[in-house]
Amino acid sequence: MGFSSFLIDSAAPLRRLAAFVLLMGLAAPLAAQDSTIGGETHARAAAAPALQAVRATEPPQIDGRLDEPAWNGASVATDFIQFQPDPGAAASERTEVRVLYMDDAIYIGARMHDRDPDGIIRRLARRDEQVTTDAFSVAFDSYFDHRTAFRFSVSVAGVQSDALMFSDTQEDGDWDAVWESATRTDETGWTAELRIPLSQLRFAGSSDDAGSTWGINFLREIARLEELSTWSPLPEDRSRIVSAFGTLRDLQGLQPRRNLEVRPYVLSSATRTPGSADDPFHAATALRQTVGGDLKYGITENLTLNVTVNPDFGQVEADPSVVNLTAFETFFPEKRPFFQEGSDIFGFSFGAGDDNNESLFYSRRIGRTPQGSVTSPAAYRDVPEATSILGAAKLSGKTADGWSIGFLDALTSNESARFVSPGGTSGAQLVEPMTNYAVARVIKDFRDGESAVGVIATATNRRLGDGGPLAFLADDAYTGGIDFRHRFGNGNYQIDGHVIGSTVSGSPEAIARIQRSSVHYFQSPDSRHGLDPTRTRLSGSTSTISFSKVGGGNWRYGLFGENRSPGFESNDLGFQQNADYRVGAAWVNYQQFRPQGPFRNWGVNAATWSGWTFGGERQFTGGNVNGNFQLKNFWRGFAGFNQEWAGIATTALRGGPSLYQPSQWSSWGGVFTDSRKPVRFGAVFNAGGEYSTATRRLGLSPNVMLQPSSRLQLNFGPSLQWNDRAWQFVSRPGASDGTHYVFARLSQQTVSITTRLNYTFSPDLSLQFYAQPFVSAGSYDRFMEVDDPRASAFSDRFRTYGDNEIRRVEANGYGLYQVDSDRDGKADFGFADPDFNVKSFRSNLVLRWQYRPGSTVFLVWSRDQQSFVNDGSFRFGDDLTDLARIPSTNIFLVKFEHWLGL
Repeated sequence: MGFSSFLIDSAAPLRRLAAFVLLMGLAAPLAAQDSTIGGETHARAAAAPALQAVRATEPPQIDGRLDEPAWNGASVATDFIQFQPDPGAAASERTEVRVLYMDDAIYIGARMHDRDPDGIIRRLARRDEQVTTDAFSVAFDSYFDHRTAFRFSVSVAGVQSDALMFSDTQEDGDWDAVWESATRTDETGWTAELRIPLSQLRFAGSSDDAGSTWGINFLREIARLEELSTWSPLPEDRSRIVSAFGTLRDLQGLQPRRNLEVRPYVLSSATRTPGSADDPFHAATALRQTVGGDLKYGITENLTLNVTVNPDFGQVEADPSVVNLTAFETFFPEKRPFFQEGSDIFGFSFGAGDDNNESLFYSRRIGRTPQGSVTSPAAYRDVPEATSILGAAKLSGKTADGWSIGFLDALTSNESARFVSPGGTSGAQLVEPMTNYAVARVIKDFRDGESAVGVIATATNRRLGDGGPLAFLADDAYTGGIDFRHRFGNGNYQIDGHVIGSTVSGSPEAIARIQRSSVHYFQSPDSRHGLDPTRTRLSGSTSTISFSKVGGGNWRYGLFGENRSPGFESNDLGFQQNADYRVGAAWVNYQQFRPQGPFRNWGVNAATWSGWTFGGERQFTGGNVNGNFQLKNFWRGFAGFNQEWAGIATTALRGGPSLYQPSQWSSWGGVFTDSRKPVRFGAVFNAGGEYSTATRRLGLSPNVMLQPSSRLQLNFGPSLQWNDRAWQFVSRPGASDGTHYVFARLSQQTVSITTRLNYTFSPDLSLQFYAQPFVSAGSYDRFMEVDDPRASAFSDRFRTYGDNEIRRVEANGYGLYQVDSDRDGKADFGFADPDFNVKSFRSNLVLRWQYRPGSTVFLVWSRDQQSFVNDGSFRFGDDLTDLARIPSTNIFLVKFEHWLGL
């Protein structure tokens, strides 16, 4: 439900850095969706509908009846216009909305007439969950900046959803407010009644002589028709949302309150873990009680302070299992409520495309797994799983004259690991220092939001003292940047970009570690920058510039450029995977928004890109074409093809010389049946390979969604992946004759089955179950080493070891390969057997009861089983049987949180 969420078209991510540079080409429809004010702004604003605000003398009772006399005196918003499926046409059913206000709240009364009341789709779900159902939404641009709005939605079943809308077309669904609603159905359709406390909105005060004007819009969703209609029409090209709102006029005497909200919590948990009775740190059952809370205070009418003390950042759903065979870090999304809110201000992405996760602020750095380890000999050890967050605070808001301000600061504690030496001596070692993290962000809007300039700064400061075992960590890390956007040509064209600088300081060991990391690989013999082991500071920069057509008509196109220096480093508080490249790209998109032939809508996209190192070597050149569609029978689909030509892979040897990368291809696609039906199917595939080698991959992810009743939803989604790679990196052991870069042929199979079951007893009481068994096995053979890294022929690039040159042995219970290159009977070097079989099972059962607005009780059972063996055999039936025998960790948790609004 909502104004922004329904604008997303299906698209599939590309799989390499080459594709990351222009995901705009793959998701060109999104380029328009994520834009700011669209075409003919002032003319459209002048023609937007207006509604007269009416002050109530008595508050309506929130029961969904709309029978109080006050509603009869309110102005009526009607004559809704379709956004989908036939933009600009009159809505198929009549909708009437009334607005009242008092000193403490805004009241909305909506009647959704329906000539087929039996056809209304009524599905229950937990709060903020998106399901196919009839629904009503209202959004307030109470700043009246034409870019920011607060959205409140309620389904016909009474399920609430809310979000913060920003940058005109984007939406932060993690924003939550405390408000009331009620719905009723009758023989003429259904009604919704909402009470929005003014404490949940941000606005400038007004006097009795000069009333305030807000932006406002209403949205109705008729699920059986997949029809979306709004009171103030939205442009069919998706280029504007908030800036296309109508107005709510003459709000007299409203004054924002410096409201205080307190949400204390109490948590009790019992954790049962497997372990050895000889381990002094192991307890079969560990009990824990925790008390903490969050505070939200309106310092001014526009700025809000959020503080959390001893926060509970327990996740009700674990991260999915993955097997990462690359040198790069895996990205996991944030799931902790305190950090989820505020993406409109604190988010600062510096990579290209919507599927790129690179950002200056990656909040999962705060409270991360300790980076140190026990270096002393230890028979047993107890290492914390996460760093404790002592406290965190956020100051954020937007002023009436267009200043968006955000500041976040968090302090994490020292963490030590306990251990017992083989001789029985106890000890402790610091594994994470006390650290302060800070982010500051300021944005200034101009020209009614059509242009803006912003600045950002981040800081990470560690209390390392003399370093000791943590000398490999940087003392301080800072980034600072400026970004801008400018709309012109009646808002249909945009230029935007950013410039960011970074600096990291610390011991020579810490800076050398960063230089050697997979982001930089300064130690590569082909690097023109060179590793300097004496450095105590590393600095760099990154910048982008783009021009694009983002509104007006069916066509979109754009140009993009990025320049990232070798020394740019932001991983202490951000998320970054690459450095040292220059990229140029172009894309074009055509989107048909109206029904045409068998289609309700369709679109096609094309893109091309090329990238070079700072030294001028071409890393990649590629292009893709893709499309998406929805048929008139409500089926959806997408497909695409990507081509990348040969180039130089600077990171393939993980600090070694650059390696020739042969041409490759990839394709993807998916189809989904009618989302209105109680039984729905979908399937997504991806495939790819290299033209000159036997490298191939194939993935298939079918999905079944069952909704046998309005209360029950079951989603069953297996995923199958086959990966045959002709040259997979294994190791780079050193020898007397220099470093050897060992590769092998890899055959990998992966199966996971994600199951979700939701049963909603009422909008305030729900049961959620999540489970994912995961099995991945990889078998390596045909071991080889790099002979001529830049040779285009595979046989010249790699030299395969002969049968009498390599052998496998057992050492201390582990497999080891030994290589005797000169066949003198003495091993020159060795490396661990890379075969693997990874199994895991993760599940969560969560009972959630919102016993009053903003106050919730959670009962949680979490189960985790994991196993790794040095065996590349994949036997799915036996693997599942083995998985059932793996000892499990079980967590039983009860959490009580209570909201107080003062």
